[in-house]
Amino acid sequence: MTSRGSSTGSGPSATTSTGFKSSFGFFRTPRLTQPVKLALGVLSWLPVAIFFFDNVYHVSWVTGRSMYPTFLPDSNAGMRDLILLKKWNAKKNLERGEVVVYRSPIDPELTAIKRVVGLEGDVVVTKKPFPQSEIVVPRNHVWVEGDDIHSHDSNYFGAISTHLIQAKVTHIVWPFSRLGIVEKALPSSTQRRVLPAEHRIVTIFGS
Repeated sequence: MTSRGSSTGSGPSATTSTGFKSSFGFFRTPRLTQPVKLALGVLSWLPVAIFFFDNVYHVSWVTGRSMYPTFLPDSNAGMRDLILLKKWNAKKNLERGEVVVYRSPIDPELTAIKRVVGLEGDVVVTKKPFPQSEIVVPRNHVWVEGDDIHSHDSNYFGAISTHLIQAKVTHIVWPFSRLGIVEKALPSSTQRRVLPAEHRIVTIFGS
């Protein structure tokens, strides 16, 4: 009896155990193939990439001749410049000579690229067609001009708000023959037209 009971007890027990294993087998996580793992890995970094290009660095092609010859010196040969833009804290710590990308104060749908000539408080001797011979750059504004003498810049529409600035141009990345840093420099003729705010303070208190 004992032997038969043991045999009978062990039989259903084994069958039940095997049955649960079979049932749970349907819920096992399938193994991912290598291409699927790679795709999931790429997708996991997508938000980081979007944030990076929207808020940190970005690349853009230059169009137009307002910054000639800094950009597009070979445009007649069909060459275009690809530039690196620093978007992080672009409105802060602006310097004279820096090249910036900003939203047009005339048409918000357009963006433009110019060089910062005057900072807030600077006195800038303007060029035609600006109606005044000189101007004190207002607070939270900058005076921008193109490197090309025919540029449509602050001499047409005045100083721009720093809130319009979207990025600083740091490097030329294409063509490779001109790969390098974009210099923060003003031509000597332009420097003579700008009296920095700090020099104005010294002049006022020294007079």
